[in-house]
Amino acid sequence: MRIKKQVDRSKLIAAAMGKIPCDLTINNIRLFNSITGEIYPASVDVYDGMVVRVRTEGEEAIMPAKEVYEGNGNILAPGFIDTHMHCESTMMIPENFGRAAVPWGTTTVCTDPHEICNVKGVDGVKFMLENGKKSKLRQYVLAPSCVPAVPGLEETGAEIFAEDVGEMLDLPGVVGIAEIMDYVGVYNDAERMHTIVDEGIKRNMFLQGHAPLATGKELAAYRVGGPKSDHESKTREEVLEKLRNGIHVNLRASSITDQLGELLEGLKTIRFYDFVSICTDDVHAADLLTVGHINAVVKKAIEWGLDPRDVYKMATLNAAREYSFEDLGAIAPGYIADMQILKELDGSQPLAVFIEGELVAENGEYIAEDKDAKVDVPFENSVNLEQLNNIEDFMLKAPEGCGDSVETLVIVGDPSGGIIRNGEWMKVPVVDGYVNLDSCDDLQFVLIANRYGTGSKTIAVMKDFGIKHGAIASTVSHDSHNFTVMFKDASDALIAAKALKECGGGMVAVNGGEILSLLPLPVAGLMSTLPCEELAKNIEETQEAMLSLCDDKMGLLKVAVYCLTVLPGLIITDKGLIWGLTQEFTEQFR
Repeated sequence: MRIKKQVDRSKLIAAAMGKIPCDLTINNIRLFNSITGEIYPASVDVYDGMVVRVRTEGEEAIMPAKEVYEGNGNILAPGFIDTHMHCESTMMIPENFGRAAVPWGTTTVCTDPHEICNVKGVDGVKFMLENGKKSKLRQYVLAPSCVPAVPGLEETGAEIFAEDVGEMLDLPGVVGIAEIMDYVGVYNDAERMHTIVDEGIKRNMFLQGHAPLATGKELAAYRVGGPKSDHESKTREEVLEKLRNGIHVNLRASSITDQLGELLEGLKTIRFYDFVSICTDDVHAADLLTVGHINAVVKKAIEWGLDPRDVYKMATLNAAREYSFEDLGAIAPGYIADMQILKELDGSQPLAVFIEGELVAENGEYIAEDKDAKVDVPFENSVNLEQLNNIEDFMLKAPEGCGDSVETLVIVGDPSGGIIRNGEWMKVPVVDGYVNLDSCDDLQFVLIANRYGTGSKTIAVMKDFGIKHGAIASTVSHDSHNFTVMFKDASDALIAAKALKECGGGMVAVNGGEILSLLPLPVAGLMSTLPCEELAKNIEETQEAMLSLCDDKMGLLKVAVYCLTVLPGLIITDKGLIWGLTQEFTEQFR
């Protein structure tokens, strides 16, 4: 697939031949050639956003370009391509994410708007597409494939079927189907997944995989079933087996999970890296502000001992080939002029970034003039919590006739700090017919309430989250993004619910009847319209407030993943308690 479809080939030829002036020449650089792996002195001529000629040392331009940019002997490399990420994880709308990512050398991203699709369906995906056009970053979208993540276990704001996927695939800017998480459904040839994958296959579009721990015949069947990539490897053995099975592996290092060193060990025994790319998956605003984007993963890989040329090829040409982008990923005639000027190939921030030959960032600053900087706030009123009106709505009612105590299934956290929860039957006090945890220092309540108007909710007991008082709440709660609150005091939980309803969603910490910190995320309850620097500061303040109530440093993250139905262990959703491994509901009391 050619990215730049509207070109005047006659003029490109004339510019290459020196018959008409080029728009831009970048002089005196050391070109990193991602096709050959060489680094050599050169000058690059650009016309209409395309590279038309690369002149090696001693070759002079026949006709001077309209603009000349002095490279000062620095390296010129292709712009980075992120092969898999969720813009919503930054909590920024796409245009602001673009302005934050470009100064780090990222020129193209392939995003999965899975989160907003759970809230607003196809309309949410259309918003991400349109808003992404407001910055210079080239933002492609993949059609979410698993909404909800597991049907029947929770109520979401939308449900996606094969016809919805087909509608999204026909939208300009959509390049394939996003991570196909129901890998069990694929290798069991379940009708729902078969029909969804068919929509991509009949359009000859990219099918992005998601197959953690899949191996043997199941992995082979998954690949035969359509998906061609995976970013969920956690061990060196997993990387090697997937590559041997023809699966394109995306090396991931995100703000949430980073097994990059282990994954790189899996590359030591192989000769070719053509089926290896790089992705970020989930990047938080603070990390984007301080360490960057794809460049941060590149830097880690180089520090682990990979040849910098191999790593830069993974993040440019390999990524382009993964998606069959014919004119991205290299600096050579006929390729789009997405380029970055660097002191060295080491993952550091570029001195300058060009997208289609336009200087868009310099010295770490985004300098492009975007056509429409006005920010509209869509999906502002996405929090409907009519079932939460008073303190009693946050109290866990015990079964009739249980006396002054009852056995309940408690969600127990991972002592090692992970996000997988187990279940344990415990006897808890009952006062006036309700479970009372005042005397239980290590136990807290968790409530999940549907925020899309169904009125459903579940209250349960949890252990070892660390809340001693107050409440922390969020509408970022994967994957359904229902209202989630963890609390010791029901009155504080009520205040948290009211605060998030009024601001249209976000995150909040409450203690003693006082809001300690509120992070409004008015766009579908997932994103802010603030630029990266302001948002990162607000997120940090909310995280600090949460930590004052909770001694778990991963508190904000754990609030966001307690409902994730694709995890093993004990899961809570607005419909009840579920064993993730079997995806079956379980009784709460006995």
